[in-house]
Amino acid sequence: MLTIETVAKWEGMLGVRRTTVLMVTVWMTWRAFTWAAEFASHVSLSSGDSSLAAAAIIAAVTAPISMLQAAVFKAYLNSKESSE
Repeated sequence: MLTIETVAKWEGMLGVRRTTVLMVTVWMTWRAFTWAAEFASHVSLSSGDSSLAAAAIIAAVTAPISMLQAAVFKAYLNSKESSE
């Protein structure tokens, strides 16, 4: 019979939640960097001010997602070690 304890044990062994969170974060990181590449390709680099502003915008978008990715990956590895 399928009980909540059985499902919880199965989920703990397979790590469904931690894998899902990691994969969603990887997708978000990929999407942020593809947006940054598209944005950079549309910016005119004729003046120094516009290129600096573009770099600041790209950094403002990609830096937080990169930090989130690092934190999620670290938590993923820690949770794998503790479940073994």
